[in-house]
Amino acid sequence: MIIKKIAVLGLCISLTINSVAYAGVLDSIIDESTTVEELDTEDSNEEDSITEDLSEEDTTVEEPAVITAKFSDIEGHWAKNWINEAIKLGFVSGYDDGTFKPDRTITRAEFSKLLNGALKTEKKADFNFTDVKSSEWFYDEVRKSVASGFFSGYENNTFRPNNPIKREEVAKVVSSAMTTGGVDGEGATLLSDYGTVQEWAKPSVNAVYNKGYILGYPDKTYQPSKALTRAEAVKIIYEIIENENIEYGINITNYDELYTSAVVVGDINILESVGTGNVYLKNVVVLGDIVIYASKVNTVQLTDVTARNIIVKDENNPVKIIK
Repeated sequence: MIIKKIAVLGLCISLTINSVAYAGVLDSIIDESTTVEELDTEDSNEEDSITEDLSEEDTTVEEPAVITAKFSDIEGHWAKNWINEAIKLGFVSGYDDGTFKPDRTITRAEFSKLLNGALKTEKKADFNFTDVKSSEWFYDEVRKSVASGFFSGYENNTFRPNNPIKREEVAKVVSSAMTTGGVDGEGATLLSDYGTVQEWAKPSVNAVYNKGYILGYPDKTYQPSKALTRAEAVKIIYEIIENENIEYGINITNYDELYTSAVVVGDINILESVGTGNVYLKNVVVLGDIVIYASKVNTVQLTDVTARNIIVKDENNPVKIIK
């Protein structure tokens, strides 16, 4: 998390924050400029139409249509119910030949599109990935994923959009779209192959395991390097949508109130109406920035909070950011 003051040079202020860095081999955060004037801006249609809208317009007024897809290859599949529910929500579809291909592996770009679609992310960020061109169907999807903090990239400034995404990589991505405060457990540590999970992925693997989003296999393995399938991706994302408290763009207007336990798609804006009071955020994931417009706010207290940036708009703002 990066704390920035707009157009401030040499201003002395004590800031303490409980920051979380989404870093690792797969999703190592690309170095960002700490120039205070500059805001952080880092971070289609696919051939097989992985996320085309399958919804059909209901022709009756009294009874809205229930979207159901008749795929020839999901009957008896373990993920059939999740697939049908995800189609109703509109963030996944099938292929033109009437199949879903549930066991086909899914790429980083495809998973990015599914997660963006499910969470209805809109904010976009610029990036300097050498292997993501503006002409590619996934260009804007990658921009959205970077803006939300789902993905960053590799150390050599590549995104590798067409690489199949692995289970430990998915754990890292989805851990940035879920709250973890108050969730206890040993995670995946008791699985027989836990030692093969890469160090950068272990915190995320344990977090998503404890919340039940990505568990082990019946043989008590996690298989962290196994490529994720379309069916597995649908199940994971659907359960996040169903179980997380998802909000869209929050304006905090009252002081001395606690805002807690939410995944915020977009920014949290702290407005002038909080006056000289305090703002409390607890167990909140911000898929964007915390922007402090309130010029006289006393403190912003963060407990188990993640965000891409904290931006203080007024250079004379006396705010203290504490944990």
